[in-house]
Formats: sequence, structure tokens, C-alpha cells
Amino acid sequence: MSGSDHLVQLRARVDQHFEQAVARSPDSFACRAGCDRCCGQRFSVFEVEAAPIRAALAQLASADPPLRERIREQGRDLESSSCALLVDGRCSVYEQRPMICRSHGLPVAVADPERVDGPLRVDHCPLNFVESSPPRASVLILDAVNRPLAVIAELSAPGQPRVALADLAGS
Repeated sequence: MSGSDHLVQLRARVDQHFEQAVARSPDSFACRAGCDRCCGQRFSVFEVEAAPIRAALAQLASADPPLRERIREQGRDLESSSCALLVDGRCSVYEQRPMICRSHGLPVAVADPERVDGPLRVDHCPLNFVESSPPRASVLILDAVNRPLAVIAELSAPGQPRVALADLAGS
């Protein structure tokens, strides 16, 4: 199985976790089409995630040249802090969005940098779970995604540096 096959499987698991979390607590999620609160920064991705984004951008170049040009201009805008792939509040490559975007909105368990051996800390978008805490089953343990992703990335493209999404958009 190739690195891209492993990536597809990992993405499917995270997407399924997200769907189940929303099904468990539908009123606790503000995430929906048009919400771009978590897109207000620039990210980088592993090469294994950059490849399908490049392919999606190439498809856009044929299907909608003006949209592709707009994304290109956004990628080259060094003043912007928003994701260059975001157009009118929506992800232009949604089906191929990277893992970091797939996990945004979910409650996530992360290591507390102040307490290396301490318990995991649960964090989530301030728009979500405003009335109650997230159910434990809805919490995504971020290392359970990031570690396999790093392994897939290293096996797929050993030693390759991360790729800025803005660079993908701007090329």
C-alpha cells in the first residue's frame, strides 16, 4: 500500500470521528459550511498531503481558471494571515484539505507543554461546546493522528521539508 493510500485511510478515520462527534452532540458544534474561524492562519503540510492539494489546484485551473487565479493571488499575498485556499469563506480544495483542517473544530487532547509527563489537556474551538463539555468519546487524541501522519510522510517522501499551503496556492 502506498503512502497516499495510508493517507486516505487516516483521513477517512478522522472524518468518521468528526461525523460521530457531531452526531453525539449536534447542538454543540458551530462548524458548518461558511464557518472559517479556524482558517485565519497559514499552515504547512507534509509533501504527502501537498500532492493531492496540487492535483486539486490543477483541476481548478481547467475547471475554473478565474478561481484558480484568485487562489494564486491569495497565495502570493504576503500581508494576508488567512489560508490562501480559502475563498469566500469556503475551502477551495475541501475534499483534499489537509489533516490539520480535518481535525479543526473537534475537541482535541493535546500534551500540556508545561507538564511533559502530565495528563492530556482537552482543547476545542471556543464556538463549540459552549453549554457543556465534550463527551470523552468525541475527543480526538491529536498524537494518534499526528504520529501516523508523520510516519506516512517520512515513508512517502523521506527528508522532504513541509510545504506551505500559501506556496501551493501561489504556484
